[in-house]
Amino acid sequence: MDTKHPVIRFNLRVGGVVIKHQQVLVCHEPQSDFWYLPGGRVELGEEAQAALAREISEELQVRPRVGRMLWVVENFFELSGCSFHEVALYFALDLPLQPTPDPLLGQEDGQDLWFRWIPLYNLPQVNLKPDFLKSALRALPVRTKHIVQRG
Repeated sequence: MDTKHPVIRFNLRVGGVVIKHQQVLVCHEPQSDFWYLPGGRVELGEEAQAALAREISEELQVRPRVGRMLWVVENFFELSGCSFHEVALYFALDLPLQPTPDPLLGQEDGQDLWFRWIPLYNLPQVNLKPDFLKSALRALPVRTKHIVQRG
């Protein structure tokens, strides 16, 4: 490995913020120990809002309505022994789903995804990534906000 130029993976991601009745929709892969906002990777040549609509449609089999951009996040983290530099665009999102205490099962590329509604007041106790979301989801910004998150 070249120590002057370490291996790092770049990712352009979109995420959706769905808040209803003071609860936020989060998702989780069975093999991971953390939760995150629903969404996924933007494909080359794809607009961010279209990518988010596509990902949500694939995962939950519903048609979302993508709203305004809330955050642009530069996220630097380690996952499974790999370093990541991710730029994530988070949008307000409206879904034809209502909060339920039961988890929802979704799919992505044949892999199960679990979705759950979490009360906003419980977010500090949830392993939600990136970390800034634990407090930021409780007071959404009026204008798009730029965040740099490390770790």
